[in-house]
Amino acid sequence: MNIVNTVLFIGLGGFIGANLRYLIGVYINRYSHEMTGTLIVNITGSFCIALFFGFIAQKYSVNDNLKYFFPIGLLGSYTTFSTFSYTTLILINEGNYVRAGMNIILTFSLCLLLTFIGFWVSKTL
Repeated sequence: MNIVNTVLFIGLGGFIGANLRYLIGVYINRYSHEMTGTLIVNITGSFCIALFFGFIAQKYSVNDNLKYFFPIGLLGSYTTFSTFSYTTLILINEGNYVRAGMNIILTFSLCLLLTFIGFWVSKTL
């Protein structure tokens, strides 16, 4: 595979992932605090990347294009760890220490838990 194809597949995945992140955030944040959309994106992204590498990539012959498109492009732009960090600092600057603490604890624990579950599910399928 040449570098141009690689960049195009990563870019296409990135375009889709970034827009998914935005749309999910807009929808969820309509009904909840802004940290909830970021949290949902991070935990579902953690689950999906574990499922992809734990199940699909191990049990099936996966085309290199898909390896660039999905985990690097789509999930790389979909998960929002930088947004998590920014949101947490904004909450701290606003004096919302409980929400900031909840954001940190929930994001780390749920992302790790969903990553574990993704690997577990991938082994049992």
